[in-house]
Amino acid sequence: MKLKRKLAIAFLSLSLLPFLAGLLIVILTTSKTIEKNAIGFMTEYTASISGEVGIYFKEKLSYLEAYTHFPSVVEFDWTLVAPGFSTLSQSNGGFSSILMVQSDGSYYRSDNPGNLAQGGLMTSDNTDPASAPVLLNSRDYFIRTITDNPAAQRVRYISDPNLSKSTGKKQLVLAANIVDEQSYNEGLLAITIDAETLDSFLRSKTARTFDFFGNKAEMILFSDTGALVSVETWDKEAEAYSETLLTTSQLLTRKDLPEELDTAIQTALDQNVPYTTYISRQDRNVYYVVCNPIPDTNYNLAFRVPSSVLFQAITDIWVTMLTISIATVILVVLCALLIGKGIANPLANTVKTLKDISEGTGDLTYRLQVIGKDETSDVSHYFNRFIETLHTMISDVKSESDQIERISIALEERSEIIKNDIEGISSNVSDLNFHTEEQSASVTETSSTIHQIAKNIESLTGQIEGQSASVTESSAAIQQMVSNINSISSNLDKAGNGFEELLSASNTGRDSMQHVIELVKDVSSQSEHLLETNEIIDAIASQTNLLAMNAAIEAAHAGEAGKGFSVVSDEIRKLAESSSEQSKVIEVELKKVVTTIGSIVDASANADNAFGAVADRIKEANGLIQEIRMAMREQNEGSRQVLEALDEIQNITIQIRDGSLEMNQGAAMILKEMTRLENISLKVQQSTQNIARTSDTIAQTIEEIQEVTSQNSQAVRTLNEITGRFKL
Repeated sequence: MKLKRKLAIAFLSLSLLPFLAGLLIVILTTSKTIEKNAIGFMTEYTASISGEVGIYFKEKLSYLEAYTHFPSVVEFDWTLVAPGFSTLSQSNGGFSSILMVQSDGSYYRSDNPGNLAQGGLMTSDNTDPASAPVLLNSRDYFIRTITDNPAAQRVRYISDPNLSKSTGKKQLVLAANIVDEQSYNEGLLAITIDAETLDSFLRSKTARTFDFFGNKAEMILFSDTGALVSVETWDKEAEAYSETLLTTSQLLTRKDLPEELDTAIQTALDQNVPYTTYISRQDRNVYYVVCNPIPDTNYNLAFRVPSSVLFQAITDIWVTMLTISIATVILVVLCALLIGKGIANPLANTVKTLKDISEGTGDLTYRLQVIGKDETSDVSHYFNRFIETLHTMISDVKSESDQIERISIALEERSEIIKNDIEGISSNVSDLNFHTEEQSASVTETSSTIHQIAKNIESLTGQIEGQSASVTESSAAIQQMVSNINSISSNLDKAGNGFEELLSASNTGRDSMQHVIELVKDVSSQSEHLLETNEIIDAIASQTNLLAMNAAIEAAHAGEAGKGFSVVSDEIRKLAESSSEQSKVIEVELKKVVTTIGSIVDASANADNAFGAVADRIKEANGLIQEIRMAMREQNEGSRQVLEALDEIQNITIQIRDGSLEMNQGAAMILKEMTRLENISLKVQQSTQNIARTSDTIAQTIEEIQEVTSQNSQAVRTLNEITGRFKL
C-alpha cells in the first residue's frame, strides 16, 4: 500500500469517529432541551389565555353580584330598575341583555318589554294578557343557583351554551342569586353574552396562535359538565384560526370529540398533570394536550398541538446536523487525500530531480513546494537550498563567462574605433590653430559690446529708484483706507447685535401672546362645558317636573292617603320649575361670556399677527446689516491683499536694483576674462602640436591589444559550452 493511502486512512480514523460521537451527544442533549422548552411554552401559553378568559368572566360576574345587592333588585321592583338595565345593556358591549328571574322561574328581560299586562314578565305570547309566563327553572344556571341552593349561599355561575327562549340565538348566561335580608333566595340576576361577542373576545386573545404553533393546533373551551363552548381550528379559506362551534346553533359535549382526545382531556383533569399525549386514530399523529381550568369559573380550556409541529425545531436540528455531518465527512476525506498527497509528492519529486542531476544533466530551476513545518517539509526545504546553491554557482560561472566574452568583443571593436579616432585627431589638430586665430578676433569685438551694456544698466538703476518711492506713497494711502474700513465694520457689528437683541425681545413677546391665546381658548372651552352642564341641569329639572307630575297623579289615585305625598310632589314641581328658569338665565349669561371670550381670542390673534409683522421687519433690517457687514469684510480683505501686492512690488523693485548693480560688476569681470581668453588661445595652439606626436605612439599600442583580445574570446567560448548543459 502506498504511503499516501496509508496516511489518508489514519487521518480519517482519528478525525471522523470523535466528531460523529460528539455530534450525536450534542443532538440528543439539544433535542431534550428543546422538547422541554416547547412543552413549557405551550403550557404557559394555555395558562395565559386561561387567565385572560378568567379575567373576562370574573369582571362581569363581579358587576353582576354587585347589582344583586341593590335594594330595588332585592325587592324585585322591575318597573324601577328596567330603564337602568336597558340603558346599561345597550351601552355595554360586553353583554346583550340583563335577566331578572323570580324564584318560580318567571323572568324579565331588559331588551324586551315583555307582557305589559303582567308587568313586563316574559310570556309565551306577550300580546295576550292571559298568556302563561315562560319559565327558566329547567335551565342549568337556575338549578345551580336556586334549586340546588336551599341554604341561599351566594353563588355565581356561568351556564352551558343554550338557545335563548326569547331570540332563539345561542348565548351564555352569567347568573348570581338574589338573597334578601332573611337569607332567602328571591331569585337570580343574569346577563346574557351572545356568541358573536364571546367569539370576538376569544379570537383577540388567540391571534398569535399561528405565529407560535402553525396551523395544526386546536383550542377547546368547555364547562365542568362537559358542554363544549368554543372550538377554534384553522380555516384554510380565511388562512386564520376561526370558531367552528360557538357561532353555530349546535349544542355539543365532549362526547362529540374523538374518543382519544376526550380521554386525554379527562386524564389531565383527573391527574392534574401539566400535559397529556395521545395518538390520533385519524392521522396517526401524536398530539400533546394541555388542560387548564378558567380561574373563578366552572369552565376549562384545552389546547392540543401535534408533536410534529411542537417539536419542529428538533426535526430541523436533525436535518441540519445530518447535512453538516455529510459535508464534514466529504471535507475530511478530501483533507486526508490532500494531506497524503502533500507528504508523498514532495518525496517523489525529490527522487526524480536527484536522479537527473546524478546523470550529469538537470533542470536547476525546479523547486519542491514547502508546506507545513514537519520533517517532510524540512527535506523539501534543504533540497531546494541545495538546488538553489548549485543554480547560483552555475549561473555565476555562466554569467561571468558571458561577460568576459562580451568584454572581449567590445574590446576588439573599441580598439578599431580608437585607431580610427587617432587618425582623425591628427587631421583635426592642424585645423585647431586656424580656429584659435578667429577666436581672438571675436573676443575683441565682444569686449566693445559689453562696455555699451554697462552704460544701459546704470540708466535702468535710476529709473528703478523712482519707482520704489512711488510704491511707498501708495502703500501709506491704502493703509489709511483699511483703518477706515475696520472702524465702519466695528460699528456695523454693534448695530447687528442690537437688532438681534430686538428680535429676541420680539419673539419673547410673541410667545407670551401665544400663551395668552391658549389660556383664553381654554377658558372658552371651559365655558362651553358650563353651557353643557347647564343643559344637563335643565334636563334634570324637566325630568324632576315630570316625576312630580307622575307623583301627583299617583297621590290623586291614592285619595285621602296620598294628600301628604301630593304636597311634596307640588313642592318638587315648583323647585323643578325654579331650577329650569334659573338654568335659562344662566344660559343667557354664559352665552354672553362665551361671546366676550371669542372677542378676546380675536383681539389676541390680531396682536399676535402684529408681533409677527414686527419680527419680520426686524429680520429684514438685520439681514441688510449682515449683508453690509459681509461687504465691508470683503472690502477689508481686498485692501489687505492690495497692501500685500504693494509690499511684494517694493521687494521686487529692490531685487531688480540689486540685480542691476551685480550686472555692472559682471560686465567688468567679463572684460577681464576676455583678456585671459586670448592668452589661453596661444597655449591651445602649442598643445595641438604635442598631441600630433603622441597619436603615433597610441596607434602602435592598439594593434598589440587586438591580438590579446582574440585569444581571450576563444577561452570564453569553451567555458560557455560546459555550463550550457544545465537548465538555469
